[in-house]
Amino acid sequence: MKKIILIILMIVITNILIAKFIWPPYLTNQGETYATINFKTLDENIQVKLYEDNVLFRTIDNINPGLIHLKVEGLKPSTKYTFEVITNNDYYKGFFNTKNNDAKEFKTVVYGDTRYYDKLHRMIVENIIKENPEFVVNIGDMVENGKEERYWNNFFNVIRDLNSFYYPILGNHEKNAKIYYDAFDLPNGGGNYNKEWYSFSYSNYHFIILDSEISTYSNLFKEQTKWLIEDLKKNNDKTTIIFYHYPFWNNSAVIWRKQYVKLEKVWRPIFEKYKVKLVFNGHIHAYERFEKNGITYITTGGGGAPFDAGVKKKLVPYTKKVVYGVLEYVVLYLSKDKIKILVKGVGESKDYNMHHVTPINKLIDFAEIK
Repeated sequence: MKKIILIILMIVITNILIAKFIWPPYLTNQGETYATINFKTLDENIQVKLYEDNVLFRTIDNINPGLIHLKVEGLKPSTKYTFEVITNNDYYKGFFNTKNNDAKEFKTVVYGDTRYYDKLHRMIVENIIKENPEFVVNIGDMVENGKEERYWNNFFNVIRDLNSFYYPILGNHEKNAKIYYDAFDLPNGGGNYNKEWYSFSYSNYHFIILDSEISTYSNLFKEQTKWLIEDLKKNNDKTTIIFYHYPFWNNSAVIWRKQYVKLEKVWRPIFEKYKVKLVFNGHIHAYERFEKNGITYITTGGGGAPFDAGVKKKLVPYTKKVVYGVLEYVVLYLSKDKIKILVKGVGESKDYNMHHVTPINKLIDFAEIK
């Protein structure tokens, strides 16, 4: 009996020691003629195969183990590619679409505050996979502590098989950590590593990602705001959607949730001047929608962080919708003349306890912007 137990133990230890993906492949930085395939492994003999119309047209090898950002260039616009990542002891097959700037309509997903309830975060990811969006934006607080690698290891395993391009935003829990910047190959912007804030376009839409963690009194904040204005000017022929972590307003009953008056004082007049259509935020662990002076503001913080326990009695005047205690994500259908917003709930806790979440399949909000 002891021999059998010893053999089983040795098999278990051997399997643990066999190198697997530490971070399974994920996609960033979508272009018309390029895309970045990212993964982390200590395994050897790494090979990436790329297929167009199920025909192998490129093999990339001699890749060193570690954190890999493989930018594949020379691709065709608006084309689906399949790829395989092969190592000594692991295998991954995925796909992606290059950017289609002539698209009459395309789909994206926004969600956030995923933090550390990984099983609940995975519930959302499994539903996003079914949506098959062009790209996904995480509004921040992706992990519990951005300086600890173990949380990132969990995070990238949770978003496995997404097959959509992933765009991150700094929240307070990322702690401006170097691991965050190392993890993502992103469009050039500004601030730390030229990607603390950044932007990109798709069809007739322009997407701006900002860092709301910066002190409004700092030179860095002034630099970011100057960049924001210049970026809005350069892309004034497009419909603009902006993303950052801290919302101007919230209706949370949690006593430490403040209204970001200073941030609003600087940024809201800029948004209004340049006719921004839609703003996304997180930080509040719930769903909220506001409308003020022609701009829709959405907070989507039901990604797996502990729920805020309900709303205060007197709501912010611009409030249009509040939903607390629900795991949710936002689907955007973006066309030439309108934005269609569908907010989907996948889990609910009546008492806001994360251990009491039960699965649901419910549309919790709908709106259109023209």
